[in-house]
Amino acid sequence: MKSLTNHKTARQGNIKNIAGRAQGFSLIELLVVISVIALLLGILLPALNAARKRAKKVVCRSNMRQMGIAVQSYLIDHNNNLPPSSCHITNPDDYWLKVLSDYTGEQLLFRCPSDKADNFVDWSLPLEQQKSRRYSSFAVNALLDPVNYRYKGDSNIYNSIDSIHKPMHCIWISEAPNTKNFHLADHIHPESWEGSVEYAKKFIAWDRHIGKSNYLFVDGHAETLEFESTYAWPDKCFWYPESAPKWPENP
Repeated sequence: MKSLTNHKTARQGNIKNIAGRAQGFSLIELLVVISVIALLLGILLPALNAARKRAKKVVCRSNMRQMGIAVQSYLIDHNNNLPPSSCHITNPDDYWLKVLSDYTGEQLLFRCPSDKADNFVDWSLPLEQQKSRRYSSFAVNALLDPVNYRYKGDSNIYNSIDSIHKPMHCIWISEAPNTKNFHLADHIHPESWEGSVEYAKKFIAWDRHIGKSNYLFVDGHAETLEFESTYAWPDKCFWYPESAPKWPENP
């Protein structure tokens, strides 16, 4: 009887020791797990952040491609003329992105997902009351504006894409930065850049997508490019319709 009692007592002691050791191991394991999670987060969070940025870039470029598809239909209805810029509009329905949306069957995005600005116009309010706001994240190339811009004289010779030699190399839409230059404005003037990359960058959101930006070309395709690959004296210039992808003789 005494032997059984001693055996039972010993077994209970062993169980307590095992339970104590198990409790100790659980605490250590918890600390190890926490350390591993912290390490993984340190590795994964930058990767996830980069993945989110890439996804936003793709959404923006896809939206530009939709603009390109829409403009091909617009050209058929308007004698191959591109939509004019909207710098003097009073009717919101005249904004070129709204006009193109009629050709897509769905509303085009006015705002790039990577554009962090919050000063976009409220289209339900009169535009003249919103002079410190922006139409959208995008800007048209004024050299291709068939109505509001006069290029090298009294008329714009590029009032039709038929006169653009290489539409696959000529940029029509770029991404606009959040600056006063684009308060109720929607176009850029490459002829004012005078070959200066640094000056030109003031008018382009050139680094919106991890050091690059999206561009829509006249032929309807969109690309994500470094700005210098579109504008670098004297090698390459995608902005002048008469000479793209080269520089004009007298920029």
